[in-house]
Amino acid sequence: MAEQNNIANNPFAALFPSLDDAQMYASNKRLTQDNDFHTENISLSEEPKRNEELSEEEIRLLSVYKRRVSCMLEKVFLITLDNDEAFEEGRPVRCVYMEGLAETLDGQTWLDVDCLEQAVFERLLLENPGGSVIVTSPRSVGRPTEASQAAERHVLRYLTQCYSRLGKLAQNNEYSDLDTELSRCRSVILLNSKTCLQQSELYPDQNIRKQFIDIYLEACHFLSDDTSTQEFFLRTSDEIHKNNEDGSLSEVFTPVLDALKAKFITEFTLMHPDVTRYLGLISFFTQSAPLAEMFMAYNTPTDWTRGRDFEKTLLGAMLSYSPIPEQGKPNTFFENPSTTPKQEHDIAEKNIWLPLSGTCQLVYEIIRSIIKVSPHLKHTVLSWIGKCISANSGRAKLWTAHAQQGYGQIYTSDGYSLNLCYIMLKLCEPFSKPCSKLLLKIQPSYLRAIAADDNDARERGIHSQDLSKETCLIPLGENETIAEDKNFNFITECFFLTHQAINQGFHAVHEKFLKMNQELHQIQQAYDALRAQGAGQDDVNVTRYKAFMEKGMKEYMCTKAALTEPQLLEMTLKFSIATSTWLVQVARSSDFTDFEPITFPLPDQVPVALGYTPEFIMGNVTDFTLFLHRFKDEMYESSGSGLEHLMTLILVYMGSPDRMKNPHLRAELAETLAALMPFNPDSNNVRTGMLSKYYREQVFQHHPLISHLAEKLIHVFVSIEMTGQSVQFEQKFNYRRPMYKVLHYIWEKQIHKDAIKSLAEHAEASIEDTDAPLFLRFINLLVNDAIFLLDEALDFMKQLKELQGVRDGPEWAGMTAVAQRQHTSNLQQIGKLARYHNMMGNLTILTLEMLTRDIRSIFCHSVMVDRIAAMLNYFLLHLVGPKQREIKVKDKNEFEFKPDVLVSDIAKIYLNLSNDEAFCRAVSGDGRSYSPELFPKAVRVLQKICSPPVMISNFESLHTKISAVGEALELEEELMADAPEEFLDPIMGTLMREPVKLPTAPLSLDMVVPMVDLKARIEAWIQEQRDKHNSDT
Repeated sequence: MAEQNNIANNPFAALFPSLDDAQMYASNKRLTQDNDFHTENISLSEEPKRNEELSEEEIRLLSVYKRRVSCMLEKVFLITLDNDEAFEEGRPVRCVYMEGLAETLDGQTWLDVDCLEQAVFERLLLENPGGSVIVTSPRSVGRPTEASQAAERHVLRYLTQCYSRLGKLAQNNEYSDLDTELSRCRSVILLNSKTCLQQSELYPDQNIRKQFIDIYLEACHFLSDDTSTQEFFLRTSDEIHKNNEDGSLSEVFTPVLDALKAKFITEFTLMHPDVTRYLGLISFFTQSAPLAEMFMAYNTPTDWTRGRDFEKTLLGAMLSYSPIPEQGKPNTFFENPSTTPKQEHDIAEKNIWLPLSGTCQLVYEIIRSIIKVSPHLKHTVLSWIGKCISANSGRAKLWTAHAQQGYGQIYTSDGYSLNLCYIMLKLCEPFSKPCSKLLLKIQPSYLRAIAADDNDARERGIHSQDLSKETCLIPLGENETIAEDKNFNFITECFFLTHQAINQGFHAVHEKFLKMNQELHQIQQAYDALRAQGAGQDDVNVTRYKAFMEKGMKEYMCTKAALTEPQLLEMTLKFSIATSTWLVQVARSSDFTDFEPITFPLPDQVPVALGYTPEFIMGNVTDFTLFLHRFKDEMYESSGSGLEHLMTLILVYMGSPDRMKNPHLRAELAETLAALMPFNPDSNNVRTGMLSKYYREQVFQHHPLISHLAEKLIHVFVSIEMTGQSVQFEQKFNYRRPMYKVLHYIWEKQIHKDAIKSLAEHAEASIEDTDAPLFLRFINLLVNDAIFLLDEALDFMKQLKELQGVRDGPEWAGMTAVAQRQHTSNLQQIGKLARYHNMMGNLTILTLEMLTRDIRSIFCHSVMVDRIAAMLNYFLLHLVGPKQREIKVKDKNEFEFKPDVLVSDIAKIYLNLSNDEAFCRAVSGDGRSYSPELFPKAVRVLQKICSPPVMISNFESLHTKISAVGEALELEEELMADAPEEFLDPIMGTLMREPVKLPTAPLSLDMVVPMVDLKARIEAWIQEQRDKHNSDT
């Protein structure tokens, strides 16, 4: 009874509604921590005392504890049960007075953990919490945020703010003694946030999912240091995952993802300012395994086999942002391209690159984060990518570059495909280095691996599809295999998936881009033709072609901006160089374990792994290298010594049909070689100065294998003709054009000139071998090409002259409009053909002139000399003889017709070979085109085109020499006219100079037997005839 009196007399007992309440609170409340209330401690080891055992001091301490808990809860939740106007320090400025709960608790004025759950739930159900806000602290000035937060009516935002306030209290250690109570607050907040997301129908007038989106966007962005909000939502999602009776993660967040997908598909564009923020929101779904699994499940396409359906998913929509225009979608880039200055176009292009690379980087980070969450999610992501690539495999087919109708309905867009390349290249960055040790982990047998089902794909690491259907560098026999791995690593998967993505992405877009360029050129030609015919700016057709030009230029520039994004180019170049180092080792051995230097000749045994290497991998490297040359040539120098690896790749495969069967690919390597030249007149990015070409100069002169370059180049030149495969003649000459350029470049380097001369010497020494030597085949093809190209070109020039005559003649006015259009079309077509043949013919003659400066004897060998002489005579006659009038056309430069250059080059070839007696005899003995008047006519042309006087003088001297040789030949023919029959060729009826005895069944030239005695008798008879003639004269 005395203790009761003590409690009654304690001034802190007044904090309780009644004395019984004070005694009950004192006896039932158990302290769980070492509570330091800035006074003495209550020992935790002591058992709670009975009511009668509580001292006055203990009652005081418990009362202080109760007020601290209540104050802490008010600060977190901004609610109160105390509406007394007597303010206390330490309380929040404003709180919502929970009047109904206060009445339920019979006037209780403090908050405690026992009533907390009910208090928060009732607070969330208030329709107008602002109407119940009261002032609870004298600090009523300067805290508007706290006042507005107290009145917050949006339940999820309110709970987010509560969680944030709770975190700050825990962080500043103001309530470090109330850890249990703080933990209870956290549980109540998460319980209610889980409930409001799972059972949003409890709050019918609120859009909980929209609140989630808005809150996250406001709090979680790159400028914010708020970590509380993301932590809050992650903990909430974890609670939902653990307690999913009222709704799973998928059920809760599908409406959120639906809203996001709608924005990404219908509202956002590449330049939209909110794209980055919303991608940050999507990254939330990568922060835990349950969220990431839900997110990937949400991105399941409607039809796994339909490529376009991948782009209709949220993940696909994120990948689709690009400047490349799509049908039915607005495009505001490069407006009025024909009238806008280039400087403005360059600025616009750079303005596109920043958001483009930024978006791709964020999407990559999302994908990488999901991959890193768990092995299962890595499988899920790779499976999605592999199936996407498989469903879009048609993009890599040749026809897709020319088929626009329905293209976008079947496959993903060009922009999407390029962005997927970016993502895959980022995944490959760790091993996109020359000779990276990680490249040694690539398993070629992956090509033939086929997963039985999804589980097998996950366990073995097989997510690329259809690789086994690809054509490989070499065909394999039935029993040619390599040991196939059971499981495949992540590097192998990334390597092959990335090359597949590049093949149907960058390569396919590049093909369309080139076609775009051709179409623009054709439109420009048609427009110019109309204007030349007198059509005015108001003409319907002129207006139509101008509209075509504007649209085409806009699309061209948009595509170029996407293809030339700097980060994409840099990553692709590094990946291409890394791939080159791997391909070079595959050519050496199937089971290499280190990067070893290459030496020639390569091993006789061709590695079987080449039969497991898809052709498109090599095609990706050559295609990208050629693109870079055309549009960003300066990037080669930025790769530095990496160019050495590209050169090694070219040298290993270009002249090795046993290691790469496809002649087209080997020819593309020659074109790649031309792209690497330090100076190339076709480059769109001509830069001057030593630094702009240093590394390329080095690789052409100091590469360890560079002495083999000429042989490899000539080999591929010849092999295009000798493959036995169908190579269209125009395509053949297209391949040879860059080879000519390389030949002319390397001819100026002594190391290469010596190599070519060595090939010529070997060819002459082996000229009668059954297997004709390489250089002999090469110069034979040059002569064949020159004859064909120039003959065709001259014929086209004749046709052009006739067509121009009709167009400019009186009969033109009498022709119908249809006939005029047909005639104009014919003129354009013949003009294109003439231009092409003239250009290639000029290059071929120039190459012959270059070679004959230092290599003469093989051209003057009996095997070659008659052909070379007949060719020179034939074309010189057409260019300087009476037939030249038949090929005089207007605007000859438009058709690359350069008769003055041709005459000069042909004259130089004559002079280069002029010291050889056999050549002079062959020229004079050509009964088809040569006549004594031919050279004087050529001299007059040389004088007219201002050739050097020394050259003209030498040509006149050659004419004198050939005339003398001709006279001697005529005399010799007279002397040999009565040769004995045994000295005559039984087939040709001509005097034999090198008689041989043929075997019964001749198989090769080395089986014929020289008839030495007969040759001696023939030579003696010839000398006898000459002596007789001399004595008579």
